[in-house]
Amino acid sequence: MTFYGMDVESGRRLSEELARASDRLAALSRSLTPLIQGSPWKGADAQKFTDEWTGQRTKLISTADALAAASNAVKRNVEEQVAASSKGTGRPSAAQAPSFFDSLVGSVAGTAGDLWDTGGNVTTAVQDTAGNLWNSVQDSAPLPIRNLMDAQGNVASQARDAMDMGWRWLTSGEPPSVTELVSNGLLMAATMENLQATALTLGLFNPHLLDDGRPVAGEPIPVGVGTPNDIDSNRRLVTPVPSTISALLDATDTAYSDAGKSGVPDTGVRITTVEKPGEPPAYIVSIPGTTRWLPDGAANSTDLTGNLELAGGNLSTAAEAVRLAMEQAAIPEGAPVMLSGHSQGGMIAAALASDGSFTDRFNVTNLVTFGSPVDSTPIPPSIDVLALQHAGDPVPKVDLADSTAWPGGIVTATRDNGATIVELPNPDIDAGIAGINYHDANRYVDSVSQYEAGGPIAHYSEQQSTQRFLTMDASQVTSTVTNVSRKQ
Repeated sequence: MTFYGMDVESGRRLSEELARASDRLAALSRSLTPLIQGSPWKGADAQKFTDEWTGQRTKLISTADALAAASNAVKRNVEEQVAASSKGTGRPSAAQAPSFFDSLVGSVAGTAGDLWDTGGNVTTAVQDTAGNLWNSVQDSAPLPIRNLMDAQGNVASQARDAMDMGWRWLTSGEPPSVTELVSNGLLMAATMENLQATALTLGLFNPHLLDDGRPVAGEPIPVGVGTPNDIDSNRRLVTPVPSTISALLDATDTAYSDAGKSGVPDTGVRITTVEKPGEPPAYIVSIPGTTRWLPDGAANSTDLTGNLELAGGNLSTAAEAVRLAMEQAAIPEGAPVMLSGHSQGGMIAAALASDGSFTDRFNVTNLVTFGSPVDSTPIPPSIDVLALQHAGDPVPKVDLADSTAWPGGIVTATRDNGATIVELPNPDIDAGIAGINYHDANRYVDSVSQYEAGGPIAHYSEQQSTQRFLTMDASQVTSTVTNVSRKQ
């Protein structure tokens, strides 16, 4: 009998071997760096070797990412083959039947995996239920009790973030970055100050210093689509038609203008739907950056507190509110999603893209950031990432290129993802203090419009994943804006 298709057991073994090879290369890239940089070898040759190792480590990480992607591709093909065989015959073909030993091992592994997944789901459900109950009691309590519950709950939350940071160290083999340590240290110190001040006043006063509160998202509000800088019937700037990468950036820049308008008292996130004939709808989520710098835990969640949470490797309240906004927009499961963000908005987008529970719900295929520090974010290789940075913009550098302090005093600086980073020439303007004027979102729009006809930006634009979101036909595009905020 002639057999067509994949031998699923061989495919499974190949997928597992590819995944193990990916893990080994990733582990090598982590373990060799401190050995090389901590070597007693000194001199020009040693410096040259160390500099060259940085490039070699990047190649190792890229290869590991490619192997992981290949493992996932083989795994998908195995699943498709099993589904096709079952559909055609009601059972897998005889040529694919596994041995008794393989079946036993597969059964045990599958049962263990199911138990692990079930345990994780139960734990998450219990945590969510307990959290909702705590919040319900807190909201209905008198002010002094509410303040005390809030202060104590925030201490517990920061302790969990610290434990998560330690867990990432154990599972990845890489210690927290310098930026993560500093940011979480500041947040913990502020949390303890809040608890002390609240306790000393018997709950009558909680300063909410660097208190990120809880996420809130409003209802989607329709916004016009058309030529940049036009005004729609509700006196809002229209969402530009997503015809190019610079137009995508322009839509994110436009989202800054929503703050303070009707229905958007805090920060607006724009969600644009592209519906091409014969294709499923694709969704672009445009997230603006920091719009407030006070550390007082007010309703606007894109503030200093949000920056510190994200820099610490945590999901900020603003990020959770963006998720709520996407759920409010009823984005279907499986629909392609592009996240686009400037500055803190890019940090939010990257944090969401690296969160497994988020990507389990939303099919994030593309991520575009500009003026954002994203080196420390472990974005999966399955997501096509474009990170745009002006050469003199100081903000993308605040993560210190993922500088990490290892035991023994060794400090390394590497990236934790395979993003395509494009360094753009500085715009011809006054740099401002430390180059901060190069950070303006509209300057990025202008720069990208100059350089997107060729090079890596054009290559990213021409990728199949990106093309789902690009169109020149305004009739294929609709857009909404949703307020995102926090409550204490």
